Amino acid sequence: MTNLRRAAVAEAIAEVCQRARWSVDPNSPGPVPLDRLFQGLNVRHAAIPGLTVSAAARHLVRERYVQSPQIVEDFNGQDALAGLMVLLQGDGFAFIQADDILPRRRFSAAHELGHFVLHRDRMDRFLADEFISEIQESKSPMEMEADRFAADLLMPEAVCRARAAELKARHGCCPRGVLAYRLASELLVSQQAMRYRLGELGAGDE
Repeated sequence: MTNLRRAAVAEAIAEVCQRARWSVDPNSPGPVPLDRLFQGLNVRHAAIPGLTVSAAARHLVRERYVQSPQIVEDFNGQDALAGLMVLLQGDGFAFIQADDILPRRRFSAAHELGHFVLHRDRMDRFLADEFISEIQESKSPMEMEADRFAADLLMPEAVCRARAAELKARHGCCPRGVLAYRLASELLVSQQAMRYRLGELGAGDE
């Protein structure tokens, strides 16, 4: 990803946090409040078992977000999905796979929020993700940007560096594996994603 796009992702995250009236505080432990960030943008979200495009359409009708059942015929995809962003008259609806474990659900939700913030002007009525990577594997530019958004949002650099400094001050060293375990538990992300993020930041002793 180019430095220009990285800057765009960082600006998007800052805008989301500002809209939600929330900011990163390294001294306040706990996960990033995803619900609050979604609410700040007025983007509805739901976890659906056996997520498909059709299942999401049925949810929209059932919850009366749309009046016409025609959407069920129009949105008729049956492939299993990790996440889905739907745009209806400018409103965003993010869906994730309810059967995934919590860290993956949170990453998928942040990924879909990234699509809404970064890509809603470039996407059609919906954008379906069959698989969402937590470790920045090579894929389309839009998917890489959404992954970057999710990683930077859920694993703030300031928090990662603050916890590394705490371990170093307390024990004289900061093994990356130990730091990843601690931060993954605090931020509700997978250890794999956390280790990848720490490697990018050069935080912790390998």
